[in-house]
Amino acid sequence: MKLKATLIAAATLAVGVISSQAQVYSQNIVGYVNIPLTNGVLANVAPTLDFDGTGTNNTISTVFTTPHTNDTVYAFNGTGYDTLVYKVLGSGHPVVYTTNWFKGSLASPNYSLNPGQSVFYLPAANQTNTQVGTVLTGASLVNSVFPAANKVALVSSQVPIAGGLTSVLGYKPSINDVVYVYNGAGYNTYTYKVLGTGHPVVYSTNWFQGSLAGEPAINVGQGFWIQPSQNTNWVQSFTP
Repeated sequence: MKLKATLIAAATLAVGVISSQAQVYSQNIVGYVNIPLTNGVLANVAPTLDFDGTGTNNTISTVFTTPHTNDTVYAFNGTGYDTLVYKVLGSGHPVVYTTNWFKGSLASPNYSLNPGQSVFYLPAANQTNTQVGTVLTGASLVNSVFPAANKVALVSSQVPIAGGLTSVLGYKPSINDVVYVYNGAGYNTYTYKVLGTGHPVVYSTNWFQGSLAGEPAINVGQGFWIQPSQNTNWVQSFTP
């Protein structure tokens, strides 16, 4: 019930989840990233590296290459979640058993999951998600799942760099954009707005968490929810 409530709240309120601290061992053209996952602890995990350098051919199987039986992925589809479970399922006559990622009873190893997206991951055992692949490069990396104005989506950086969402990761916010990041117990909510403080009042335009100025800091391998106030996109540039 607690898990269901968390996911419903996420879909309704556009809140994000992250409980892993990703360790980056390479930010060269080819590298790998380790993301520790804890049994029974929901995490918002992002694909950090690309399968073939195109940015379009990653799948759940290329991102999560060594899952445990009963690991579950919840992928936001715009209105709810696609639920995928790594399990043993039998079909046919005589019955043939297959271990795979399943969406319901449909084997779905090719479910799309590319850099710029993120999903909720519920591990059935302590484990490390090791992602291996190519760092996307270029002057105009456009996030393919960025939502329209006042909609929400689970997103992530397309390149494996940690830091401030605007100052380091290159997102250009509009007034009233909102970002939700899970803090392990609840959600840190960041709003880009104009706020006045002091006597006499001094107005500043910034990311604010409540009345405290400060932009969201995003780790490698971390996803988050974003709710833009305008029709825009997140375009990143990374040239080694």
